[in-house]
Amino acid sequence: MKKKLIIPICFILAVFMSACSTSSSEKNGQLTTQSTEVVSPVDTTIIVEDMKGTIEIPANPQRVVDVSGSADKLIIMGIPFIGSANTSMYDGVTVPDYLQDYFSENRVEVVGNYAGIMDLNLEKIAGLKPDLIIMNIRHEKVYEQLQGIAPTVMLDDDINFVNWRGRFQQLGEWFGKEDIVSKWLEDYDAKAAAFAAQIKEAVGNESFAVIEANSVHFGSYYVYRTAGPGDLVFSELKLKPSAGVPKDVWGEVVDAEYLSKIDADHVFYFSDDGKLGDTANNPIWQNLNAVQNGNVYYGLNNAQYNMSYTPSGKLLYMEKMANAIINHTNVDEE
Repeated sequence: MKKKLIIPICFILAVFMSACSTSSSEKNGQLTTQSTEVVSPVDTTIIVEDMKGTIEIPANPQRVVDVSGSADKLIIMGIPFIGSANTSMYDGVTVPDYLQDYFSENRVEVVGNYAGIMDLNLEKIAGLKPDLIIMNIRHEKVYEQLQGIAPTVMLDDDINFVNWRGRFQQLGEWFGKEDIVSKWLEDYDAKAAAFAAQIKEAVGNESFAVIEANSVHFGSYYVYRTAGPGDLVFSELKLKPSAGVPKDVWGEVVDAEYLSKIDADHVFYFSDDGKLGDTANNPIWQNLNAVQNGNVYYGLNNAQYNMSYTPSGKLLYMEKMANAIINHTNVDEE
């Protein structure tokens, strides 16, 4: 099939404000930011509201350790950090490809996994001597221990990481970067709208479903709606959900019989190896409209876990998913 061109993304934004200027560049798909902002004295503190209440934190922290999964948000805002738990939501250990250059070039120490797959290395965090720790609710059990190391703020969210915009905006408020965040989100929405228009031109108002083969409980599946790849398909690209796609929840865990309720014209199917495996032999699967019409786009669990929950990752993965539809390819093809 002849491939159509899709609008390329550029998720590095230049933001100019009266009191500061931030310049950004892109290297091998990785964000790098150099800030010339006029900052507050190091010892100045501010009062912020977080998920736990009110807390006093440094206004200009110099040794941030982030265990909330906010690495790419901090990079966009030009906030340097020395430690991070932004490792894979899939294996809990590896740094996602799109962040590796930044981590290497800035000597960011890995201190665990923000999704709770692996425990935080509290000893290593303490050894870094942070002046601020950013966390999420997944590690609430060690909240007091982190507080004992440095001032610790907990981002507002539930355990499904659905509220990515809210987390991003809250960080912007804490660090006085509201304008940068607003501009980035405005640009993001414009790119999403452009992708959506190209998809509509290619497939019209046809329906979609997003399915993942469950790696833990063999024979079961996730059917996504507001989380991860479901958010990209239905919330950002505004594509039509088919019958059987749940409403107003992150998604549902279902068995193979449930697939008979899905009549999507197009299906995104994620698995550990990007293949169908035993699902290919299931008569219910074989009878799905999308399968019979050859409109199934395969993707890798580790890629969608690592990229579809944070701003820069979402922008990169949204382009991959849009390309898959328009060019009729699999999601994670190079």
